[in-house]
Amino acid sequence: MGRWYSSNCGILVNPSFIQKGKNINKDILGNEKVEKDLIIVLKNDGEITSYDLETLHQKWNIKFTDSSYNKMRNQFKIENSILYATSTQKEIIAANVNDGSLYWKTEIGMHSGVDKRYVISGQHLPIQGNLIFLASNNKQLYAFNKYTGDKVWNYKLQFPYNNYTPVLNKENLVISNAPYVYSFKSQTGQAIWQRGFGNTPMYSLMQIDDKKAYVANEYNKVYALNIDDMASIAWEYQTEGKYANIDSNTILDGGNYYFASETDSKTLDVIALNSDNGELIWKTSLNIEGDDVRYFSKYNNYIFGFTKADDNAFFMLNATDGKQLKIRQPKEKILSNIFVYNGDLSFLTKNYFVTYNLKANKYTYKDIKLKYEVNDAFNLYFEIVKAN
Repeated sequence: MGRWYSSNCGILVNPSFIQKGKNINKDILGNEKVEKDLIIVLKNDGEITSYDLETLHQKWNIKFTDSSYNKMRNQFKIENSILYATSTQKEIIAANVNDGSLYWKTEIGMHSGVDKRYVISGQHLPIQGNLIFLASNNKQLYAFNKYTGDKVWNYKLQFPYNNYTPVLNKENLVISNAPYVYSFKSQTGQAIWQRGFGNTPMYSLMQIDDKKAYVANEYNKVYALNIDDMASIAWEYQTEGKYANIDSNTILDGGNYYFASETDSKTLDVIALNSDNGELIWKTSLNIEGDDVRYFSKYNNYIFGFTKADDNAFFMLNATDGKQLKIRQPKEKILSNIFVYNGDLSFLTKNYFVTYNLKANKYTYKDIKLKYEVNDAFNLYFEIVKAN
């Protein structure tokens, strides 16, 4: 498939068509503050719950009103003391992180050809300037005003398969859509280019810097695309396995592109490439059981994550040379993302809020009553917010 270039195709700009958010509580001023240290959890039943960080007592709970009942890999975004979140069907909200009250709520259109549970999936709600961005399986890419919930622009994509969040640099928004990758001017929605990759879906969490966008296909190739040169390929890298299943396990940091890749044997490869030219820096094969990687991240000079395995799932590598580090395993399976707090790694299990001290190689466990159905379907997503 080829590429096309457009200056305005598919964009809603007429003010009479702009969808308005519903102001429920009060105006967002932009100077709101967090009043107390909190843990905010998006559960796999779709509810958002706040806990006091010190006591771990529940403070408030948000339940979407559109019958959403799971989280479908979605995350939320917190800016100042405003929590932005989406359901799995049609609702996007802005809430006060201190008490859970809503500032505004808006809705996207439904699409009859998509399972209602999966209309919004894998969205992290990136924010740039006054805009918050969302891609949906109704084929639409949206930009909303973060203060009001008003829809500023939208674009109809070729396919409904928007299961990865768009990525942004200073001027551009880039998103994958089945076998296509699109680029837009983020603030206006102006379409710049679209590149096709035959019949191969580009299913991975994209990364972006000032010059290139990085995407992996469903099988075994990673591409770096020149943003300012109509998506010409800067470099490509092919993994040894035929089906790498890179998915959301990508990191771009310090001039390196890291990813976790399944192999054709019972090993997991973690790979570091030079983001400038795609040359291999190191590759480490881990003998870890489990169908795939459930979480993959970087902090300081550590690459860490965990697989679906019940035992020996948590792993950590030196980011410079890829050497696997010896770490203790937690006493319960990790069910959330891993959040860095005060230099320690923190996560949630079935019964505990856990912190892991890297230097001491020591875990601290605190009882927490999450009150949700524990399963591996979509995991938990959480963040810790500190009082300003």
